[in-house]
Amino acid sequence: MEEGIYEKLITDGLKRGLASAPLKSEIRGVDKADQPHVFARHIASIVERELRSIANPLTRLTKANELLGVVGAEDELVASPPEELLRVFRDAAPGVQDRTRLRPATPLADVALLTNAGNGEPSIGHELSAEMASADSVDLVCAFIRWSGVRLLEPQLRDFAAAGKRLRIITTTYLGSTERKTLDRLVNDYNAEIMVQYDALRTRLHAKAWLFRRTSGFDTAYIGSSNLSNAALIDGVEWNVRLSRVATPSLLERFEATFETYWSEDESFEHYDPAKDGDRLDDALAEASGRSARPGATLQLAGLEVRPYPYQTEMLEELWAERTMHDRHWNLVVAATGTGKTVLAALDYRHLYRESGAQRRPRLLFVAHRREILEQARRTFREVLTDPDFGELYVSGRRPDRWEHVFASVQSLHSYDVQKIPGDHFEVVIIDEFHHAEAST
Repeated sequence: MEEGIYEKLITDGLKRGLASAPLKSEIRGVDKADQPHVFARHIASIVERELRSIANPLTRLTKANELLGVVGAEDELVASPPEELLRVFRDAAPGVQDRTRLRPATPLADVALLTNAGNGEPSIGHELSAEMASADSVDLVCAFIRWSGVRLLEPQLRDFAAAGKRLRIITTTYLGSTERKTLDRLVNDYNAEIMVQYDALRTRLHAKAWLFRRTSGFDTAYIGSSNLSNAALIDGVEWNVRLSRVATPSLLERFEATFETYWSEDESFEHYDPAKDGDRLDDALAEASGRSARPGATLQLAGLEVRPYPYQTEMLEELWAERTMHDRHWNLVVAATGTGKTVLAALDYRHLYRESGAQRRPRLLFVAHRREILEQARRTFREVLTDPDFGELYVSGRRPDRWEHVFASVQSLHSYDVQKIPGDHFEVVIIDEFHHAEAST
C-alpha cells in the first residue's frame, strides 16, 4: 500500500497486506445504514473486473446469471441474447403524442461531463432539448434567463406544455440579466411556474441546474455553469455535469430536497405573476443592472438592521481581533462566491464607525474592476447603513463631487492618476481584487 488517504472496504487480502506493511493505518467501522451501499459498490467493482476478463460472450452471460442465482434473483436473470429496453410507447395518432422518440446522446444510466468542446461531444443545449422531450416534469434553478436560450428549447417547451407536464423555474434579478419578457412568455405560453428572488442585496443564488423526472424512474440532472442563454448552451466555454438516478441516486435526492426547500420554505423566493408582478420585476432588474429605474421608482430600504450570519460573525470577530489585539490593519478575506463578502465589508465598516464614536463616517474608498460590482457594492453599503444617499461612483465617466465615500474602478483611478490622492485621505480602503475577494483597512 502506498502512503495516502483511502476509503477501501477491509477485505481478508487487504488485512494481510496491512499487517505486513511498515506503515501505520487508521480503520473505522462501516455504519449499518451505509453497509448495503458500501458492500454493493465493492461487489460491483469485483464483478465488473471478473466479467471483463471473460472473452467469450456466452461464458460471460452464464457467469452473470450464476451470480444472480446465488443471491436468489431468478426474475433478474439476463435473457439471451443480452438486450436493453429503450422505450415503451404508443403509435402517434390524433390526440396521442409520442414523447419517447428523442433521447439524449448520453445514456440515461450514466454520468458525464459536458464542456461544449465539440469533437463529437454533444452540446449542453442539444442534451437539454433531448432530455425535455421525454421528461414528465422539469425543475430548473438558474441565476438568469434570456430569450436567446429559451428559444433553443421552444419546440420542446411547446410539446411539454401541450402534454400538460409541470415546469418549475427558480431565478433571480442578479445583475439585471434576466429578461422580463422571457419570464412572461414562459408563464403565458408554456404554463411555467416561476419563483423570483427580487432582493439584489441578498441574492446568493448562482446555481445553474436542471432536474428531469420520468415516470419510468430514469431521472437525470445537470449541474454546472450554463445559464439559460444561447452562448451558454451552444458554444460557450461551459462545464456541466450530468447525473442520473441510476448512477448517483443520493445526489438527485439532495437536488430534490434543496429545490423543494427553495420552492416551499424560503421566503426570499416569490411566485411571479406577469399581470401583477411585471412592474416590480422591471424595477428590480433596472436596479440590479445599475440602469435608472422607471420614472417614479426610488430605492427602497428595508428599514431593518442587517445582521451577519453566524459564519460572518466569526469572520468579523477575527478582523476586529487582528486590529485591536495585533495592530494589523491590512487584512484579506477569502471566501466562496455567494457567501456575502460585500455585506461583510459593509458590516465591518459600520462597526468601525460605531466603535470610533466619531461624528462623521470614515472616508471610504471601495475599488473593483467592473461597474456592476461597484453599483451592487454601493447598494449593499446603503442597505447596511440605512442611508439611500451613501457613496459616489467613479466609473464609466462618472466622477465624485465630495470624495468622501467613493466606489471607484481600477481604470478610473489609473486615468485620474492615483498618486494625486493624498495617502491619508481615505481612512478605509476595500479592494475587490478578484471579483469577490476583499481586503480592508
